Amino acid sequence: MSRPIEQALANLIPRHSGALPAELVELAGSLLAQSRNKCSSLKPEEEVARMYACANLACERLKSTLDLPPIEPRPPIPPRVYNKLYAYFDRTLISSAARQRAKRDSAKARTTNSSAKALPQRLTPSKAKSFEGFQSQRTGKKGLLFKGRQEKDSRVPRWLGPVVRLLCREMETRGAVPHILAGVESILCLPCPGGERGKEREMEGKLLALVAAVWFLVVVRLRGTEGQGVETMARKNRVREVLAGARSDEGVLERVGEGEDVWSGWDEEVLERDVNSWRKEIVGKGWRELDWFVNVGDGVGVEGPGDFEDEAGADVDLDVEMGENEAAVEGAGTRARPGTMIQDMYCVTREKREAFNEWKEMMLAHITELIADGYMERDDVDIAAL
Repeated sequence: MSRPIEQALANLIPRHSGALPAELVELAGSLLAQSRNKCSSLKPEEEVARMYACANLACERLKSTLDLPPIEPRPPIPPRVYNKLYAYFDRTLISSAARQRAKRDSAKARTTNSSAKALPQRLTPSKAKSFEGFQSQRTGKKGLLFKGRQEKDSRVPRWLGPVVRLLCREMETRGAVPHILAGVESILCLPCPGGERGKEREMEGKLLALVAAVWFLVVVRLRGTEGQGVETMARKNRVREVLAGARSDEGVLERVGEGEDVWSGWDEEVLERDVNSWRKEIVGKGWRELDWFVNVGDGVGVEGPGDFEDEAGADVDLDVEMGENEAAVEGAGTRARPGTMIQDMYCVTREKREAFNEWKEMMLAHITELIADGYMERDDVDIAAL
């Protein structure tokens, strides 16, 4: 478990040179264990970032003590959801140092009653110590493949999010969306866990094949051992068909646009041998040991909440598509979001209204019969007006 934690810490403080401090790794592991005990009932989209949030919290609490470089969080879930999760962990989880301070304070209060206490002494720092903070020898972002946000964005194309959401909607695997997006971005932007990259260099530019390979690995894990037989060869072929035709989808074009610059890195076809090559590379080079795959629940199912953010920061609803889903919401601006009352079960659609009107007419007719037979007394209310 320490290796995924170290990967998360290295991603949070990419400017740190050398080995990670043992205190930092130990605190991150302690916070992760606490979170599983105290915060066991997280939502699926929050569970993806459990380890990352614990590592982030450990960095924040030890950044002054260990003189850590600037923390650069890149959470695997939308910022709105991650900020709430991080604040929840910050309130709930305590560090071992805080526990020790509390024990020392309580023991000190019990054992001493003397008013004569030594005044605190502050040592005068040496000249070398005074300038130590200004003599950093760290190199720029050693833990990342790419030096800045702009270079990273050039590696992760704008069309990735809408295309992955289209694929998961067509294949009825909406719960896999955050894991697939996190997996593809990790493979494109993080150093290879297994050392030197092998065929991955040869596979550069074949991003749709990478998406298909990550989709297969994530979905098989979500289905568990009992549901692995669901992903037949016909479904695998269907995945490649959906990806190859995604550029002509109206919903995707509406979100991404039609310019060649926003479709950079797009493949005209998705070959089975390319998908298999990516799968071998992911398995053989240890990519499944990173957070994006470790946090995929084994056997939890492929259906899940469909509210995430696209690259532009706008809320994207995976479960509600106007004109494509029977449960489409007709009210303008209505979006289904996790943790709110705006869910599919509360969506008043045209079909639901028609069913309600039929039920209402039947009940009013039944009430009229009961009144006519003398079983009920009628108030001065026109039933037809109801």
